[in-house]
Amino acid sequence: MKTETNKATREQILQFMTTEHFTLQTARAGTVAEANGRATLFIGSVSSAVVALAFIGQVSGMSQTFFLFALVLFPSLIFLGIVTFDRVLQTALEDWMYAVEINRIRHFYAEIAPEMRRYFIESTHDDAPGVLQAIGIKPKTWQYFLTGSGMIGVINSILVGVFAGIVAHFGAALHIYGAIGIGVGVFAASVFLHHKHQLKRFTEVGDRIKLLFPKDSKGEAQN
Repeated sequence: MKTETNKATREQILQFMTTEHFTLQTARAGTVAEANGRATLFIGSVSSAVVALAFIGQVSGMSQTFFLFALVLFPSLIFLGIVTFDRVLQTALEDWMYAVEINRIRHFYAEIAPEMRRYFIESTHDDAPGVLQAIGIKPKTWQYFLTGSGMIGVINSILVGVFAGIVAHFGAALHIYGAIGIGVGVFAASVFLHHKHQLKRFTEVGDRIKLLFPKDSKGEAQN
């Protein structure tokens, strides 16, 4: 014997959507808080390490003691930078998915009450421009460097470049200018790899999200 499934009323659906909207906003705040905490820990560690390295350099007179200290310090900072970069990137991707879902819910509001659409400042579209509209920007090539993970990637690349220069100068007895050149080259390569990885992850997540309400050339949603 088949039983008829109870269907939710429009009022109940609206309540569900409103609750989900509130939950997503809270979740987005959580991702921002975690990203800020991770970034603060990393920047604080780098700042303390630079001060300690300066003291060791003064005491040791830039001798082998300085090199041994740097040999222990920099790999630890680089490891912390890599895991911080990846985790902050994960929180950014999580926040992006929450933003997409919030835009879809806002589109539902506009569907059941079309007269509300003109009061919305934020977008009702779930594509990249629609999500970025929520923070008042347009997609740009260098936008990734303005993100938390982009900032950490550049700082981490500086650490990698400086460490490579120190190893080249003290470990391989390379001339100071040659060591600087190696450090700059390693820094540039590290920035490129960090940026490429970040772009790849955003592209992968974007490809997995099936767009339901993108904006067409006329600025209207495609249903």
